[in-house]
Amino acid sequence: MKTVRQTNTLSRRTLLAGMGAFAVSACTDSSPTSGNATPEVRDIRLGVLKVTDTAPLFVAQREGIFAKYGLEPKFVEMELTGDQRPNLETGGQADVTFDSWVTIFLNIADGADWVVLGEAYQAAPRTTGLVTAQRSRLRSVTELVNQPIGVNNKAGLGVLMTNSLLRTNGMQPAQVRYVEKSFDSLADAVAGGEVSAAWMVEPYLTRSQLDKGCVLFADTAVGPTADFPQSGYACARSFARKNPNTVRAFQQALAEAQLRALDRSLVESVLPEYISVSKNVAQLMNMGSYPSTTLPIRPQRVADLMLEQQFMSSRIDVNSRMASVNPPS
Repeated sequence: MKTVRQTNTLSRRTLLAGMGAFAVSACTDSSPTSGNATPEVRDIRLGVLKVTDTAPLFVAQREGIFAKYGLEPKFVEMELTGDQRPNLETGGQADVTFDSWVTIFLNIADGADWVVLGEAYQAAPRTTGLVTAQRSRLRSVTELVNQPIGVNNKAGLGVLMTNSLLRTNGMQPAQVRYVEKSFDSLADAVAGGEVSAAWMVEPYLTRSQLDKGCVLFADTAVGPTADFPQSGYACARSFARKNPNTVRAFQQALAEAQLRALDRSLVESVLPEYISVSKNVAQLMNMGSYPSTTLPIRPQRVADLMLEQQFMSSRIDVNSRMASVNPPS
């Protein structure tokens, strides 16, 4: 697998410009740390998953970016398998949570009064896809008819992207059978013949190839899902209203961290320590991008595709779900 490295050197002007764009797009003040009011909640609880998407959070922690904006976050590891239904209200599991847009929007559709704080990760070629066993006789997507496909969540991002791939190839989602397995067990399910293919994201995609001899059968970040917005951050609307300075500080810290993540070597350096990714996998895996601006039109693609595929019964207007806080006085 070819390793693609990004070694951008960011000027202070570029960094501040990106931070400003992020804050403006999220309807918050874009001023630097000087002049910003003190966060109401310094030890903000961040719900995280051990996936590549969250690497900038750990960059921010290690590089003192959170501290720069007055935050001392407490990381709360969330479950990686199945639906996430975290309680983000006062006294709940976390104050801010990371997850796939699919899971975030399903929570909102189920009545969670959440607002969007920022984008986390955007797919790129060969960062998500269906893998098969090396001995598999499958040669085209259309041969998946009546075949079991492993996914980590039957109502998740993997099914959404795989359904799109199937439709692009003239198939219907009902023509395959989804089997729910944890990401950690998907490679074994493929190697053992329990499923004919499995949907994976990095680092599981590369890990499955190195450890189990799996091969990438079909890229799911192509066509209608090319450059697909994969994940983001959200909090309860009540938290945003009660703690506007905290929300603003988190957004600014995230924007700076996402920009720092343009330097692939910096991302690679935190993956082994914080996300249990070996150095070898970190160097070989393909990576998507970390948007340093938050534009509603991007996650709206996900919400609209979810409606089209009947993940939801009504449309979610992402713009109306953007966190909006008053600028500091």
